[in-house]
Amino acid sequence: MTGITLTLSSPTVELKDGKGSLTASVTNSSAEAERVVLGAFPGQPGAPSYTTVADPLRTIGPGATEQYLVAFDTTGAAPGSYPVKLIAYSADDAPEDYADQAHVVTLAVSQAPAPAKPPSKFPWLWVIIGAVVLLLAIGGVLWFLLRGGGNVPDVRGKQQSEAAQILIGAGFSMGSTEVVSTEPPGTVISQNPAAGSRADKGITVSVEIARKADVPVPNVIGQPKETAVQTLTQAGFTVSVKETPSFAAPGTVITVTPPVGTPLRPGSAVTIEVATLLIGLGPTLPPLPLSPGGL
Repeated sequence: MTGITLTLSSPTVELKDGKGSLTASVTNSSAEAERVVLGAFPGQPGAPSYTTVADPLRTIGPGATEQYLVAFDTTGAAPGSYPVKLIAYSADDAPEDYADQAHVVTLAVSQAPAPAKPPSKFPWLWVIIGAVVLLLAIGGVLWFLLRGGGNVPDVRGKQQSEAAQILIGAGFSMGSTEVVSTEPPGTVISQNPAAGSRADKGITVSVEIARKADVPVPNVIGQPKETAVQTLTQAGFTVSVKETPSFAAPGTVITVTPPVGTPLRPGSAVTIEVATLLIGLGPTLPPLPLSPGGL
């Protein structure tokens, strides 16, 4: 299983004329790029999924987040609620392996509105004129308040997943890049546009996510296995051990992969090869004692 997480802009979609959409954010928290599929599956046996995912297969970089547009169309369906399962999974695995990570979206199909009542046969001219003037005034106020989109939320100091939820909830999408920082890993340290500025709905807010600096692989060649594992673990790496027959002292490290000095992200995998006795060779036997009379 990989570090793939899915966040939805809303668990419920109110459909208008049988159609609607939401934004799904998929984050790859692993240390390597992943080919990720966002799949849609019926929430009930035998039911259609009513779902179309734009560009469902994407390659997501380590620590990066992608936004998917998920569209729904229940045209012809009776009024009611229709569950749909969304699963983000690795293209190298089966979606069933990620069934416990499914997010259920409820599609709400409402009753068609009743026919409009015929207009009054007795129009009150001054009431109509007053209503028009009032509507124009309200429209002018709303235009003044809503012109230019909306205010960009401040997500600095938030964790990446929380920041994505806030921005999507405010009508924006989020793009992220990782930068080395002393802030806690995964924390938003800057954003563009700036917090509080007005921007058109739907634009992408670019954020920088803190990560730890790369650490060079320590030189543990020649060290005992236990010492080498402790040194590499304290440096922040995940260590795997491979035993190899060698003329070197048994139990000592003979190679390191990646090579010593290679800068790696904390949490990266490092493999050490530890010497074992060559087959057929063992410790030198002491010479046999001679009898008093010789041979």
